[in-house]
Amino acid sequence: MVKNPASDMVLAMDYIRECLARNLVMRRTFLHLSQEGLADRAGLSPGFIANLERGKSWVSPSSLEKLSRALDTEPWKLLQDPQTDQKGYSKEELSMLWDRAKSEFFNGL
Repeated sequence: MVKNPASDMVLAMDYIRECLARNLVMRRTFLHLSQEGLADRAGLSPGFIANLERGKSWVSPSSLEKLSRALDTEPWKLLQDPQTDQKGYSKEELSMLWDRAKSEFFNGL
């Protein structure tokens, strides 16, 4: 059976689009941003953000750069498989997570 390089490319692009969608949602949620808030920070439309998060749209290099700046991360991290990433949080992010966890835990008592 002969492999079709075009179908392999489509599968790869679908995979990257899915990774981008999951990373956008995770990073936006981490920063407590709504889709509208992210759109405003990135200078993009809320509908475009929604389509990206559903894996329905592809991102241009310029939009990827805008998103990465708005989400305070590197562009390549948005395309990385979040399940293989060991989270790689920065010291500041870990500190923020720890402070939030302490606050939520102790405020709930």
